Amino acid sequence: MIPLFWILSAVAVLAAVFTVTRRNPLSAALALVVCLTAVAGLFALLGAHFLFAIQLLIYAGAIMVLVLYVIMLLNLKEKEIRPLGVSRPRAALATIAAAVILAALARVWSAASAAPPAPAGEKFGTVEEMARVLYTQYPFPFEVVSVLLLAAVIGAVVLAMRKF
Repeated sequence: MIPLFWILSAVAVLAAVFTVTRRNPLSAALALVVCLTAVAGLFALLGAHFLFAIQLLIYAGAIMVLVLYVIMLLNLKEKEIRPLGVSRPRAALATIAAAVILAALARVWSAASAAPPAPAGEKFGTVEEMARVLYTQYPFPFEVVSVLLLAAVIGAVVLAMRKF
């Protein structure tokens, strides 16, 4: 029997490939939902239940609903979607080069992290500890992300209103 890890990994990789190869933005967004859901399943297998819940609720849920809403709001026709203008051999070469670089980096990182990790504290990974670190040590990046999300929503509304 194939372990669930390999099934979820294959689904995540195939959905990611479909996400970047589909010309229709709606089908690409739906493939991204499948990919994010498979990654959430991988988090659950790892025992990272908080990340599992956040992945499903925030990314596969709220963010993708927002993306699908913007895609539907823009209502792109097939003739309005411009091709990228990249030849297939160049794209294949860039993909192979990126895969080789990522494999080399993974090998270096795995060799560097061969030492066992330090034992985690009692509160490690709890929502309380994550919130404390987020709001005390990283308040500026937290606020920057909120401003960026606000700018993205305003930009989507401006793009949608330009059609009318």
